Amino acid sequence: MGFGSLGFLDRGASDKVLKPRILESLRSHHISQISTGLYHTVVVTNCGRVFGFGDNERAQLGHDAVRGCLEPTEMLHE
Repeated sequence: MGFGSLGFLDRGASDKVLKPRILESLRSHHISQISTGLYHTVVVTNCGRVFGFGDNERAQLGHDAVRGCLEPTEMLHE
């Protein structure tokens, strides 16, 4: 489910989303935890996979090269 203004493929960065909705790219995953910041969201699956999306200005989503991560992207840990 998604809620907020960033992190959606079909919306601009400043468009507001006022109702939660299912994100198709995460539909096949069983999400066990969700954490949100002011402009980003991180989800954890029941298998321990971590996906982040939204603003990434300070690399809080684990992607150094991407400023705005508009699609849930797996955060790989080493």
